[in-house]
Amino acid sequence: MAHNPGRLSWQEIATIQAGVITIRDAVAAGVPRTEIRQHLANGRWQQPYRGVLITDLATVDDLQRHWAAVQAVGPGAVLAGAAAASLAGLVGYADEPITILLPTARRIVSPPGIVLRRSARLEAVDLDSWRLPRRTRPSRSVIDMVEWAPSQKQAVAILGAAVSQEVVTLRGLRDALARRGPITRRTLITETLDVLEADAPRLAEAMFRRLERNHLLPVARYLTDGPPDEPTSGLRICFDPWPVRAEVVPTLGPPSTVDDSTGHLVIRLPTRMLRETPEQAVTFVTGALRQRGWAPAIPTQPTALAS
Repeated sequence: MAHNPGRLSWQEIATIQAGVITIRDAVAAGVPRTEIRQHLANGRWQQPYRGVLITDLATVDDLQRHWAAVQAVGPGAVLAGAAAASLAGLVGYADEPITILLPTARRIVSPPGIVLRRSARLEAVDLDSWRLPRRTRPSRSVIDMVEWAPSQKQAVAILGAAVSQEVVTLRGLRDALARRGPITRRTLITETLDVLEADAPRLAEAMFRRLERNHLLPVARYLTDGPPDEPTSGLRICFDPWPVRAEVVPTLGPPSTVDDSTGHLVIRLPTRMLRETPEQAVTFVTGALRQRGWAPAIPTQPTALAS
């Protein structure tokens, strides 16, 4: 088969598309239909949808499945929901049916195993223009997953998983929600994001500063690992000159105390402890400080005036 200068070969097209190519593109690149039928008959290639071929069967994976779905639907097809979010790194939802977004004016019969949805409001900022196959950005993908989830409980779980796995940020979700247009779960999403934001270092720092003042703790130095408004960011509270450091983390586990390699006594405090049982958090911190030589200041009583 002679290569046509100025045009990609079928191998080059398939390589760009994770081993996937349409029959139309393969024929246009010079592959005879008899050769295609022969490859399918001997098992070298697969045809997951009408008119779509997988030419590399060494490692058939989600990316190939998604490419095949986009090619099967054709012009205007955009991966959305769980399909797009899983390619962005979201774990636990890849087995859901592949969802494709289409412009409202496009009419097509859904290929087997593909869910077609239409959107009149899909702005360029909601598309991940740097990656193929065409897909929605992670924040828009997660918002769509939440809207399409079969129950409110699953919708909330999706938001929590996407944020905790650092696939999306709260700010990104809020921006995507503002662009999304009318949806039935807008209030649920907003309220859930507000709950998740309660674990952000900015709020945790404010809570601990109140404890610091109310319990006469030594003045601490506060360091944030990541954006202060994101619940996945960490907060470090350093008690200089005592080698004690508290780390406030968004975890559901119990608090713990360990010695690190630099000789610091490190207290790991769940963020929720500061909100729900602040006295217990103070007990852990003061205990660690006492171990390293700190003694609480004794409040002085005002001198009584002689009558």
